[in-house]
Amino acid sequence: MGNTLENNVIDIDLSALRKKRIRINGDDTKIIEINVSDMGVITRLQEAYDRLVSLANKYNLQEEESKAETEANGIEDEEIVKTLQVLDTEMRELIDFIFQANVSEVCADDGTMADPINGQFRFEHIIEKFLAVYDKNFTDEFKKMSKNVKKHTNKYTRK
Repeated sequence: MGNTLENNVIDIDLSALRKKRIRINGDDTKIIEINVSDMGVITRLQEAYDRLVSLANKYNLQEEESKAETEANGIEDEEIVKTLQVLDTEMRELIDFIFQANVSEVCADDGTMADPINGQFRFEHIIEKFLAVYDKNFTDEFKKMSKNVKKHTNKYTRK
């Protein structure tokens, strides 16, 4: 409601800038707060995506090696298991970097980011679902911006 002066302090309401709360699978214990207006998500995705794919492919190769080692020797190679954990951790960090939130913790509390889900890696499935939220918000916001611009320019452009 505009600025107010109380105790010589000017209050400005920036609540519209708050992050949006996203609930995962209707579970109230799985809430993520993200800025769905953050245009930087595209840049961060471009920076991280190729690395994510590379890590997932390495993960799958290491997992195959682990299975072969286990079949041959009857035991799991601890080094391969550690490598798999490191690769998954790095993928989780990249997902969280892209969305600047704890997405990996909330969306993948079990399994790995390299797990196959409907013909794609788990991380790809998560990215796809979140980008749909960003896309809808960007579309809605740009429509509002266009309407606002037209409101201010109509008086100059009407024929």
